[in-house]
Amino acid sequence: MNKLKNYYLFNGLSEKDMELLESISFEKSFSKDEIVFYKGDKSKYLLLLVSGCVTVYKHDFKDNEVVIHNFKAGTFIAELANYENINYPANCRCEMDSKIIFIDYQKFEEYFLNKKEFLLIFIKSLTKKIKTLEVFISSNMVENVDAKIAKFIFDNSEEIKNLKQVKVAEVLNIRQETLSRKLAQMKKEGILHDKKGKIEIKDEKALSSLFS
Repeated sequence: MNKLKNYYLFNGLSEKDMELLESISFEKSFSKDEIVFYKGDKSKYLLLLVSGCVTVYKHDFKDNEVVIHNFKAGTFIAELANYENINYPANCRCEMDSKIIFIDYQKFEEYFLNKKEFLLIFIKSLTKKIKTLEVFISSNMVENVDAKIAKFIFDNSEEIKNLKQVKVAEVLNIRQETLSRKLAQMKKEGILHDKKGKIEIKDEKALSSLFS
């Protein structure tokens, strides 16, 4: 559980506090496509993603999957449900093999959230989520599909190597056929290339020019 020491929220803890934190936490490994929680599950634990990538999603009235947010390693997952003491409002699935630290939120709140430094960092964490949501809304309003795809690949250069095109298309809210066509064009122009079937950036400057 020494991974907790490497996370910015906890690296200033005293040895006593770290021992307490570890006593109320456990780590769990998840396989690709495994569900972390379902909509309606109780938010008993504060979830810290330490490796991998997960997607939080819902289904619309036609039962189509709607991606709300993708979380990368080093961040909390859906912590607003903990703060608001509500059940999870959406589902969460691993997009690759992942590891998550589960922290007993009731005990965490009791022992740690009376400290000002923790409250400030938690506010920053929520602010980042709000900014990410703003970017998500903004990117889905952009009509330039090339810019939308390029920015996603640029911002998720490591995760993109392990995500299937159908997942990327869902996140960007575009047709898979459109995504495939655009990726093929970027490969033809020497911006991207395939490495054992995985997307990798070949020309970072050219890629960034598509959305900047």
